[in-house]
Amino acid sequence: MRLEIQCEDRIGMVREALDLFIPHGIDMRLVEVDTKRRCIYCGFSDIPFSKLQQLLADIRRLDSVEDVKTVMFTPSEREHNALYTLLEALPDGVISVDLKGNITMVTELAAQDLNVPVLNLLHKPVQQFIKGINVSKEAWANPRDGMSKRIRIRNKTLLLEMKPIFVSDDEGVANPAGTVIYLKSKTRLDRQAESLKQAPDAENHLETYFQPALIKSAVMKRTLLQAKAFAQVPMPLLIQGEVGTGKRDLVDALFQYWQKRQGELEAQLIIRHAREIVKDDIIALEKLSGWFVIEDIEFLDEQAQVALADWLSRQPGESTSLDSNVRLVILSSLSQMQLGKGDILNKDLYFSLAALVLPMPSIRERKEDIEGLVLQIVSVQAERYRMPVPSISKGALTKLALYSWPGNLKELQNTCLQTLLTTQDKEWQADDVQLPENNYMADMVLIDDSLEVTVKQWEAELLKRLYPSFPSTRRLAKAVGMSHSAIANKLKEYGINTYLPD
Repeated sequence: MRLEIQCEDRIGMVREALDLFIPHGIDMRLVEVDTKRRCIYCGFSDIPFSKLQQLLADIRRLDSVEDVKTVMFTPSEREHNALYTLLEALPDGVISVDLKGNITMVTELAAQDLNVPVLNLLHKPVQQFIKGINVSKEAWANPRDGMSKRIRIRNKTLLLEMKPIFVSDDEGVANPAGTVIYLKSKTRLDRQAESLKQAPDAENHLETYFQPALIKSAVMKRTLLQAKAFAQVPMPLLIQGEVGTGKRDLVDALFQYWQKRQGELEAQLIIRHAREIVKDDIIALEKLSGWFVIEDIEFLDEQAQVALADWLSRQPGESTSLDSNVRLVILSSLSQMQLGKGDILNKDLYFSLAALVLPMPSIRERKEDIEGLVLQIVSVQAERYRMPVPSISKGALTKLALYSWPGNLKELQNTCLQTLLTTQDKEWQADDVQLPENNYMADMVLIDDSLEVTVKQWEAELLKRLYPSFPSTRRLAKAVGMSHSAIANKLKEYGINTYLPD
């Protein structure tokens, strides 16, 4: 429990307030004076409400007391926790030691580097855990200069940087108060640099938002070519693709590309789900400037559809927003045929919205991009969870490439995260990647009334399953007892070698 006593700043005020706690048998655990706020803060264990009422009444009767109330924390507690939260957010491990070289504060990342729990580090000599530091007691007590050196802990090379802490007294004299130690790893530095390279910004072109490794497939290259062509035309745009294909990412990239080309830095990108949109939102389009994105247009209710059709009909040109300050961008996971039937959307509205159509291909249509996607996803996830970026074997990449990915990018991201968390400090192998079982072979029946066709289908599925464990034609040929050329021809015939990683 914490009390805030607001009062005049006078001699004896703190003692008079603290004396009132003694008759109630309260054990004080914290006393803090804030002269700027003219407050005294007292911390102690919770007490019964009746006793608290009596204590508050006694404090209010003190001369110079203006108010007293319970608070959740004191200013120093808030500042301490804010500082600790800030340190935890840093990409480097941080340790604070006192003038005797004992640890007074340590972040979780530093504790991980030392392989010791945080609680087991506090108030212990730092040299007990970092053998590479040779600092005398006199140097700890009078830190004057910083120091940088390489050390090895748990077979990892770390850059250790030490900087002294000074606290100024009332006369402005800086007195030594301890030392801060930063632990920097090459892996984390490399990961930060890579993340900085990959981070999209308003100056990037559409192609650089999607890294070159992500657009090896012809279908994705065609999508980006169309995206560039459609970016400058202020007509309604329909982006269509299966759930999880990354339509939102494409919108972000396209908007940034358009902003750079047009110089419309004040324009807004507003993204709303169709379920949330009402008639008034459509009317308010006249006041907007930028892009208005409607996700899952198939869920737009009838009133909003009528209002949107009316708004489009009032735009100059034939159902376009040519002279409007806002551009409509529509996202849907349904096919154009499904949307155009008239069962879900008014037909006239659909054809007005589908002035330009940009397809977002599924993962199974862009198998050549799998390796680049996986490496980018894992790099981002490793940075987020402060883990080393793992190496991924050809067998693991092959297994990922051969899967059909019905959940598209979202499923790929989930699979990568699961593997990252369960497979640490080692190269990913095919067996480390857990994917849903494919029961196709168990359920196989005669195809096209042809034994030959059925056997070929079975053979193709079998080779797809075997290849991740034997990721080369020579190794696969040896495993199944066939010649290298025969296996190479079968992989080519079944289209397996067209999207395997190099």
